[in-house]
Parts: sequence; C-alpha cells; structure tokens
Amino acid sequence: MDITPDNWPDHYWNYLAQLEVHAIDKNHHALKPWDELAEKCMNLAIKAPFLKGEESGSKSLKLAAAFLKRVMSDFRGVWLLINWGYPYQAACVASSLYENALVVNCISGRDDLAEEILADKNGDVPWKPQLLSKMAAQRDLFDEIKNNPPSGKDFEQAWRLCYHNYKLLCKMKHPTLQQIKDETSHAMNTKGQFAVIPLPDTRESAVGLKQMIMVIAISKLFSAAKCFAQGEIVNILLKIKNSFLPTKQILIGL
Repeated sequence: MDITPDNWPDHYWNYLAQLEVHAIDKNHHALKPWDELAEKCMNLAIKAPFLKGEESGSKSLKLAAAFLKRVMSDFRGVWLLINWGYPYQAACVASSLYENALVVNCISGRDDLAEEILADKNGDVPWKPQLLSKMAAQRDLFDEIKNNPPSGKDFEQAWRLCYHNYKLLCKMKHPTLQQIKDETSHAMNTKGQFAVIPLPDTRESAVGLKQMIMVIAISKLFSAAKCFAQGEIVNILLKIKNSFLPTKQILIGL
C-alpha cells in the first residue's frame, strides 16, 4: 500500500527503519574518528578478564566481572543509539554505564567493598554517587582507595569532574526544558512547528553532543577495564615484590 498524507501514521514504524539506516550512514561518518578508539577500548575490556592472577576467583573480581559485563553491554548500546541518531537515549544508557563503571573501579580487588554490596538486603550498591565518584577517583589516581581520602588539588578536581559528568548524563535523562527544546528542534518545520514523532537526529549541530557522550563512555569503559585488570594482577605484583625484590629502594621503584 502506498503511503499517503492520510495514512502515513499507520506506516511510519516501517518508514522509521529506513530513516535510521540513512542516519547510520551519516552519523557513522561524523563519528568515524571515534570508531577505532571505541573498538580498541572494547577489546581491552574483553581481554581484561583473561588475565589470571592468584585472586582471579576472589569474591570481588567475580562480582566486578558481572558489573564489567554490564558496562560493556551499555557501551555497545550507547554506540548503536548514537549512530542510529538518538543521542539523548544514548545518554540514558551512558548514565547506567557510568554508575556500573564506578562500581567496577571501586570493588575490583577489594573483597571488603564487594561484601558490602552482597550484604545489602535489596542487592543495591550502598554508596551514593558522590562517594562513588570520590572512591573511583582515588582508584584512578592512586591505584587504591585509602581509608582517609586525600585532600590535594588533583584529587579534588578528579572526583568533582567524575561527579559532574555523572550529573550531566543524569540531567539529559531527566525531563528538562533544555533537552526537550533540543529534542524537538530537529523535527521542526519553517513555521516553528514540530512533528510529534520519533526521528533520528542527523544534524551537524548535534555532532558535538554525540562526541561528548562518546568521550565520557570511552573514558569510563577504559577506567573500569584498567581497574579490573589491576585487580587481577595486583597479587602477582605483590608476590614478585615480596619474593624477589626485598630491598626498600627497589620496592619504592616498583
């Protein structure tokens, strides 16, 4: 049946798929500089669990592996949604990626912190986003989470940036006039009227938004993969340090 001005709402679902195919071609060209980096980052995350340290079967790494799997799935979802032309929907998934990545950062190699999650009666992560950001920033900067958080400028900037990016993604997920205005603008005609339909965003002006989401997603997947890998091999490093490098001077160098 031909699509006409009268019956198009009944056929738009199938037509939308054609629009998305077109969007993939156009958006992928705009995001091409990020394609190789996204692939390499995913490959690093896939390879991280293949590292086999003495504590590969520890409680924290088993739990962290489950969260890392979710991060990787979210990352793929973000990439697909952006290429299909749905940056705000990608931001919603990216906010999930972000939180799960922070958990991987915090619990990898830390059975005590993993136990806090496992002990929660509802199965929830017991730390608020700001505390998670501070813990994850410590892991990124110092490779460990200290009992007394540092107070230096680098740490302050790191956790605040981490928390800022998390809030930014959440704001794009929640109802706001700013994101609704942008969401409707790419379906607007010359009279200032917008069509109330799902429509892939292929605007040049939206490339910056898509790239920003990819920067955040790539950096958090990389951070999670790095911390997980460190949790896998840290015990190997400790064993080498204790068995073959007994002097204080060499230990400091390591």
